[in-house]
Amino acid sequence: MTTLPTPAGAQPHGGRLHVDPDRPTVLRAEGEIDIDVVHTFAEQLGVDEIAAGRTLAAAGVEEVDLSGATFIDSSAIALLVSIAPHRRPERLRVRGATGAPLMTLQVTGLDAVLDLVPAEG
Repeated sequence: MTTLPTPAGAQPHGGRLHVDPDRPTVLRAEGEIDIDVVHTFAEQLGVDEIAAGRTLAAAGVEEVDLSGATFIDSSAIALLVSIAPHRRPERLRVRGATGAPLMTLQVTGLDAVLDLVPAEG
């Protein structure tokens, strides 16, 4: 498993993506996850947005924790979709999606492709 950097510094638009240093198989999303947040995160990984999912999967990311996300846009959806095929035959787990992020996953039909699990609690 490759160790990924944990992005530090300003959080564009109040959102942040980071690999949990205590659980490196978990990508955490906090706040509003939009194209600026995804772009900044991909830059911090040293790749473009298209390669970010493959890079995360190669590093061992198995789960995306959306319990801290208040909004996700199409770039966040694209990131999830780009991780998922690299997890086969397992499915990518998405934990804690509620509110607008959950509705986005349901409206796009991704709830049928991803394993949605409730937040740990």
